[in-house]
Amino acid sequence: MKEDKLIEYLFPTKKKRKSINESLDDKQKYDARLLAFLSSDKLDATLYRRILLQIPTKIIPRMANPLLLADFLTSSYETQNNASKILSLHGLYVLMTRYNLEYAFFFGKLYSLLTIDLFSAKYKARFFYLLNIFLQSSHLPANLVASFAKRLARLALLIPQHDQCLIITFIYNLIVRHPTIRIMIDRQETQSTSSFNDTYSCEERDPNKTNAIDSSLWEIESLTHHHHPDVATCALALMSLRKTNHEREIHQLLEIDYDEMFEHDFNRRIRSRKKKDTTKTITATTDCPINYDTAISLFV
Repeated sequence: MKEDKLIEYLFPTKKKRKSINESLDDKQKYDARLLAFLSSDKLDATLYRRILLQIPTKIIPRMANPLLLADFLTSSYETQNNASKILSLHGLYVLMTRYNLEYAFFFGKLYSLLTIDLFSAKYKARFFYLLNIFLQSSHLPANLVASFAKRLARLALLIPQHDQCLIITFIYNLIVRHPTIRIMIDRQETQSTSSFNDTYSCEERDPNKTNAIDSSLWEIESLTHHHHPDVATCALALMSLRKTNHEREIHQLLEIDYDEMFEHDFNRRIRSRKKKDTTKTITATTDCPINYDTAISLFV
């Protein structure tokens, strides 16, 4: 089989991919050819990314034994850039949740990707889309979920303004989804609730050992005083979270940038100015004395 045809067979494009029912023998042959190709030196950066993108939804369903991809995905995480790392973790997550792969370091590796550089990367939207999926399970330990909430809260103090609402809303949803970490916003003023005596260990790489659950979200409390009304409103909504609240939509926040935020603020000012002009007009016609004369002498 020629190389171009082999690539199209293994990793078909969306337009040419047809829904077919393959036999077990066909799937086993696919496994053999796939593994042989992945171990070759024919993978350029573009094809490598295409493979990682297709693994969860197109490649795994065609395989007889998807667990054979575990070594490739693990190696991809260790050797590729951050954009490919998150794609590798997506593939590993599918193997863990659907095919019982044991991969103890999954959440530790995911946690390590939460850095300030993430917010200037092109893959930011995809990362948070997948992070939302990875943290869905209600069986996750409270310590682990608290670590993600705390790391995100700490980053919220450092990231660009247009990403702060996304992060605050993400933490909001985590607390709604995992009520056991609600204590982080309910905790009263103690030695753990200030930036100087925070029990959270930001240098710890294992999210199960950061002591985040014993800390608080003082970072979000500080953002309730943010100069931008949208950020302050989001922070206030989180700090006043009730047990009956539901998760909020985050997808519309994933792609917001400075241009969109500026346009939103500009339109807000125009609406505010029109409202003030209307108020002035009403005041001038109702409150002004009938026999009012300008005090010209005051300016002579």
